[in-house]
Amino acid sequence: MRTRRQRLGQHFLADPEIAAAIIGVLPAEPARVLEIGPGEGALTALLAERFPRVVAVELDVRLAAALRRRTGASPGVEVIQGDALTLSSERFAAEPPWQAVGNLPYSVATPIIRRLLTWQGVLVQLVVMVQLEVAERLAAPPGAAARGLLTVERELRADCEPLFVVPPRSFRPPPKVTSAVLRLALRPASRAAGLERRVLALASAGFTQRRKKLANALAAQAPPPAVASALEAIGVDPAARAQDLDLAAWCALAGRLTAGTGA
Repeated sequence: MRTRRQRLGQHFLADPEIAAAIIGVLPAEPARVLEIGPGEGALTALLAERFPRVVAVELDVRLAAALRRRTGASPGVEVIQGDALTLSSERFAAEPPWQAVGNLPYSVATPIIRRLLTWQGVLVQLVVMVQLEVAERLAAPPGAAARGLLTVERELRADCEPLFVVPPRSFRPPPKVTSAVLRLALRPASRAAGLERRVLALASAGFTQRRKKLANALAAQAPPPAVASALEAIGVDPAARAQDLDLAAWCALAGRLTAGTGA
């Protein structure tokens, strides 16, 4: 029978060189580190050697208890048994800033990243290991087939730097897919919340029907002639599709369409 951790798509990092490489890309500051999904502690032990404050959040009760025993001699390490998907930023906001690191379970990596990207002002960066496919979606440039709503959501809140690829043999048990480590450097919130919501609503509609021209894909958001006119006004080909637009174009389009509706 598969364990809950296996169902979540979690594979334990078993390569000490990869673990050291991940910790090596973390700067000395901020000296407070949030670790998501520590598992058996391959990263936790190294974090404890470098940073005076480490909070590790582990879903599995048994693994959390074992990790507490192993890190008991490290006063700066706190192990929380809990779900990263429901983790509140409030306790961390009391002593910002933080950086986060983790070997994220494949099945919940995307929602965890989406949640942490909203912690602007609390987190300054995330260094995470995810399935290569997810890494490619996060980093995809305009025009790339991998580009999607997740890409735009990330662009609104963070810069992305792919770091290195991790082969299946680095894990126990080995997954059937390749992984990748990337750095997401969070930016301070600089856009109006209303504009961000509008950008994400438009991008969601556009990528849901990514094969259609935007004027047609966004028909539920605005009349096709209005979309075509707005695209022309911002210098984008009306025949463009969702994956062709960069973040600046999405923001400009959202502003035009909002102004046009008087919203």
